[in-house]
Amino acid sequence: MVSTMLKPVWKVNATIMGSARPSRPRSGWSCSVTKWDDRVVRCSMISQGASFNTTFKSLIGLRAMRTGHFTRNILKGNDGITSMEDAPRLCPFCADRLGIADYREGRCEICNDTCMDTSLADTIDPTFEYHTFNVGVVLPKDVVERDEAFVREHELAHAHGIKTALNRALRSRLSERLNAQADTEDPDVIFEIDHIKGRVFYRIKSLALCGRYRKEVRTIPQTRWWCTKCRGRGCEHCGHTGKMYPTSVEEIVSAPIMRVASGRKTKFHGAGREDIDVRMLGEGRPFVLEIINPKVRTLDLEALQDEINKDERVHVYDLRPCEKARIEKLKNTKYRKTYRAHIDKKLSNNEIELIEKKLETEIRQRTPIRVSHRRSDKIRKRKVYKVRGNNNKTTVLEIYCDGGLYIKELISGDEGRTNPSVSSILGTHVRCTALDVLEVHCDL
Repeated sequence: MVSTMLKPVWKVNATIMGSARPSRPRSGWSCSVTKWDDRVVRCSMISQGASFNTTFKSLIGLRAMRTGHFTRNILKGNDGITSMEDAPRLCPFCADRLGIADYREGRCEICNDTCMDTSLADTIDPTFEYHTFNVGVVLPKDVVERDEAFVREHELAHAHGIKTALNRALRSRLSERLNAQADTEDPDVIFEIDHIKGRVFYRIKSLALCGRYRKEVRTIPQTRWWCTKCRGRGCEHCGHTGKMYPTSVEEIVSAPIMRVASGRKTKFHGAGREDIDVRMLGEGRPFVLEIINPKVRTLDLEALQDEINKDERVHVYDLRPCEKARIEKLKNTKYRKTYRAHIDKKLSNNEIELIEKKLETEIRQRTPIRVSHRRSDKIRKRKVYKVRGNNNKTTVLEIYCDGGLYIKELISGDEGRTNPSVSSILGTHVRCTALDVLEVHCDL
């Protein structure tokens, strides 16, 4: 019999979870629990119009529910009775995310009050341009492990994990303070709050620009070509420049953009590449310029394109922003190409007709000798779809074929490594004296 002189400590309405035995009430019964002191609890249960009272220690395995979240297991002691001394010591943040109504104050046994410490987050004050952000929290391993163990022990299946809840709370706090929009999918910057190292890292999203370029000269590579001797450090072989060539398409295109965007470095991605002594003509080759850690994201691209095109060696067209995912598509897609090859002999009309007939087929090409030191030695199968020849001072062949076919070796035969070739068809050695890419056939 519970004394009516005792003062209630707390009261909670709950749904009983358990078996059909009286000591483990049937799932779905309505239960009202009132705790009077540290030893006695009155529990009224109602099912199908019947009701009865019992002491708390007869309800082995009772779990209370508050606002839709499981709280801690109420029964802990050998006699089935839990006192307030058994309540967990939590910070308000952990108690709220776990749905714990009754907890003791003091240093949180899960996070050591890390969740209540906003000193690192308060230092976030970016000096670069961004429009959207996200937050990532790095916590000590033991904090995460204690949180997971607490959730398992108390069967808090619907509780939010400590990192998820903390990230969400910090996003809300920073969005208001920085007057910026939170974006969990593709933010301009991620603020990584590292509670292990005690500092904040800014993970800035790269800025990607795409377009097409024409290379009008036969003296520059597509990208920086670091010195093969010193690997960029500078030596006598490279004139202490660290590079094999003074400049490149990448450097000519990126220099004006970097001056405005103030990035750390650039990466140049092209839809294939041409040799140094090959011109890229026609509508140009598609490319993506990736700017790493830009401080400025809003650029006047029309003005920058005009600045780039002042250099007569390279011309850029249709410069515009793009998504970084475009890089993967650009690199992994095979494009057909049209070439113009000048050969060192003037052929007869009959010889040109023979080449047009015999060369439009599948080509088996072993890795050319000139690139075998940096390419895997294998046989590639590519197709030539169309060949047209005409005579001027020498013969010029226009070849429409699969990407990845080495055209110089298609002409010379490369000591029999490419078959068929112009040389094998004519039965005499010929070589390519000049080569131009007329078109890269793609819809990017």
